[in-house]
Amino acid sequence: AKERKANKKKKKKKGSGGGSGAGPSQEPEAAVEGAEAPSEGAEVLSEAAAAEAAKKAEEARLIRLLESCHEERIRLGITAESQAAASAEVAKAVRLDAEADEADEEADADEEEEAAAEAALAEVEVARAEARAARAEAKAALDKAQAALEGIETALEEAAAAADARRAAAAASRARAAAARRAADAAEPHRDA
Repeated sequence: AKERKANKKKKKKKGSGGGSGAGPSQEPEAAVEGAEAPSEGAEVLSEAAAAEAAKKAEEARLIRLLESCHEERIRLGITAESQAAASAEVAKAVRLDAEADEADEEADADEEEEAAAEAALAEVEVARAEARAARAEAKAALDKAQAALEGIETALEEAAAAADARRAAAAASRARAAAARRAADAAEPHRDA
């Protein structure tokens, strides 16, 4: 009777391979018995059963996770009010972070505008310096022209004075010549006498 029980146990062990097919560790008899390939319908059923088992295992895992979260919430004293307050704080932090990003962008834009304004101001200063230099050159040229004009006026005045002097000298010479002629004319009748 003991041998029969042992044989039955051996047969049960051989038959309970989990539907994975005959492995190399099984005896040749079992390999011959499992040599026939399972049909496609059996494979589909096996896959469907495996998928169902995986689905149930995932559902059980999610239920355990929810229970764990619920227990953790109770342990930490998290209520709907405290969670709403925390959510509000998170939303506020996100809003403030967005505002800070916007302020940074505005500051960058302001810095760019300031740099552009400084560059424009530098260009204006350069233009102003060039205008001053041009004005100084123009003033120097004007002073030079004024000096030349004054020199010309002086020369004209000197020439006019010299011309007047020459005219006066010529008039005096003419007057002397006329007086001499008159004197000569006056002396001629005496010669005739």
